[in-house]
This record gives sequence, C-alpha cells and structure tokens, in this order.
Amino acid sequence: MQPLRVVTEASYPPFESFDEHKSIVGFDIELAKAICQQINRQCEFYHQPFDSLLSSIAAGHYDVAISALDITEQRKQTVSFSDAYFVNTAVYLSTAGVNVTEGAAVAVQSGSSFQRFLRSQRPAFLSIAYPSYQLALNDLQQAKIDAVFLDSAAAHYWLAQHPQFVIQTEESYPASGLGMAVSQQSVDLLKQINHALKVLKNNGNYQTIYQSFF
Repeated sequence: MQPLRVVTEASYPPFESFDEHKSIVGFDIELAKAICQQINRQCEFYHQPFDSLLSSIAAGHYDVAISALDITEQRKQTVSFSDAYFVNTAVYLSTAGVNVTEGAAVAVQSGSSFQRFLRSQRPAFLSIAYPSYQLALNDLQQAKIDAVFLDSAAAHYWLAQHPQFVIQTEESYPASGLGMAVSQQSVDLLKQINHALKVLKNNGNYQTIYQSFF
C-alpha cells in the first residue's frame, strides 16, 4: 500500500518542530505515526508553510495535514476533519508587566484561526501575521511586539524555557479542538483515522504519547 503523505508546518513545538538532525518531531508527529501503525500504512512527513496546508490537502498533494489545526466551520468548507484529538484554548504570551489592551501589537501565525479571531473580534489590537510562531516568539523576546496569540499548550511549552513571560487566557476564543485534515473525497481514509483515534485512546497509547509531551 502507498505511504500516507502527512504534511505539517514544523515550527510549533511541542506539536511539531525540527530536531537537530532536521527530522520532524513532536506530539502531532508521534500521534500520526501511531495512527499509521493502526491502519497499516507507512508515514511520510512533509513540511510547508502553514497558510498553504489546507489548500494542498484539498488539491490532493498530500493525504493528511496535522499541524495543531483548529476545527472550524470555515475550514470545513475546504477540507474534512477528523474527530478532535486535542482540547485547545487560546492565550496571549507576553512579557510580565505588559498589558495586552487596545493598540497592543499582537503576533499570530498567518492563515491561522487565531489570526481570523483577532481581526474579527479584537480589531483594536494591531495584529501582525508571521509565517511561523518561532519568528514571532523571537521578536517577543526582543520586545519588538507586545504579545503572541497562540495555543495554550504551545505557550506553556515556551514558558517553561522562558519564565520571564506570562500568560493571559482569551476567554472568548471558540475552542473546538484540534483535528487532522483530509480532502473531502477521502471518506474511507477519514473513517480509518477516526477509528484509529478511538483505538489509541481506548488502549492507552494516546495517553502515553500525550504524557511524553505535556
């Protein structure tokens, strides 16, 4: 059987990132490998910019996208999503003493649901789109921006290494969970992925993977 072509944007630890050997690693990657094992397919991982992931899936260039993707109604118009595999919340990561209020320069990843939320629900913020969160976090360290708006799990991962930062939760963010995206024509593959997720959660393997990252 053909390998499962899995695409991600590998600059968002602990979900996905490059290690020192330029291999793609992270929670999403280990979960994808476990799913591939369940459905008897080999995984092949690819990296490309975040804002082109879903269009690549819709065009059939890859089989699955897994990249801490929020399940949203807007995205469902382009691709189909698996059952949610991770509960997510949105937070602002900023330097201690900085208030994320009107006029604040807040970084988001280009093409993300966080970007759409800020533009529609927080127009008083100056939202700045970055091609990767790593670049945004680097600018935060250098005080070039006031905050980064991202997923809570990724923010806590960064916070563990940079304790000078603080987190503020965005209570209004409509968290619907993270899912894997496939083309709308991949009905059988989606069924296989959802069944594999249920098996991994029931046999404890999902929890083992989760606890090794979070």
